Amino acid sequence: MSTAEPIFSKGENCKQGWHDASADYNETDTHLEILGKPVMERWETPYMHSLATVAASKGGRVLEIGFGMAIAATKVESFPIEEHWIIECNDGVFKRLQEWAKSQPHKGHAKRLLKSGGVLTYCNLTSWGELLKSKYDNIDKMFQETQVPQLLEAGFKKEYMSTTLMDINPPSECKYYSFNKMITPTILKE
Repeated sequence: MSTAEPIFSKGENCKQGWHDASADYNETDTHLEILGKPVMERWETPYMHSLATVAASKGGRVLEIGFGMAIAATKVESFPIEEHWIIECNDGVFKRLQEWAKSQPHKGHAKRLLKSGGVLTYCNLTSWGELLKSKYDNIDKMFQETQVPQLLEAGFKKEYMSTTLMDINPPSECKYYSFNKMITPTILKE
């Protein structure tokens, strides 16, 4: 576990300003920050592609929460899916999403999002990075204790949950994740 400074101060809440805050992409398009907080970095590409591969593995509809730098979204679009929905709450990132979407093949309007046989996967590098700095030294244990109970409460069944551990290499200057492993969850809807 690391003693690095947390990304969010105790009690800090960025929700109110997030929608209208500037989406600050650096000149080389390798980093995105909003309200001075790291949101996504290009080094995450192998992990984001792993998540996108899981999400698109059954075809059909894919729901993506957060567009960031289009890393996962671009990979999702490479699969034979029917629809690809992206929820993005920051206006600046949403504008980039709108431009990107013009050249993508999978467009449509929302319907029932996750039906039987659907696949859910997600990441939370910032929160998981904070937990691994402060409380856990084992990513699988962290996932089992902090994620599985909430997934069960949401109606998913443990027998339909699996994870894959992958090696990643965050750069030393990354403020929100400093571990050489990441977990790709696959949660099937019964």
